[in-house]
Amino acid sequence: MATTFPTSSYNTVDFNSLGSVIADSALGSVTGRFGAIQVLQDCTISSVAGVSIENVSKLQTSFSAGTVLFGLFTEITLSAGLVALHKV
Repeated sequence: MATTFPTSSYNTVDFNSLGSVIADSALGSVTGRFGAIQVLQDCTISSVAGVSIENVSKLQTSFSAGTVLFGLFTEITLSAGLVALHKV
């Protein structure tokens, strides 16, 4: 059974076509347009920037594996851990 959504806005986040970047602390600062940060191993975000995200600096903290952060992120730096940055 297919799910039907009322408007096309439900389909605006598509992580399949543009790919992802796997990032760790050794990679340094990663820039781009990312719709989600998926935590693959416990991580600490030391720097993060985004578009239209109020108080984005509050995300400069530690997250457990399995956490997914949604938004329009433009830069991220890790001091520990491993994440997948999904491009939009």
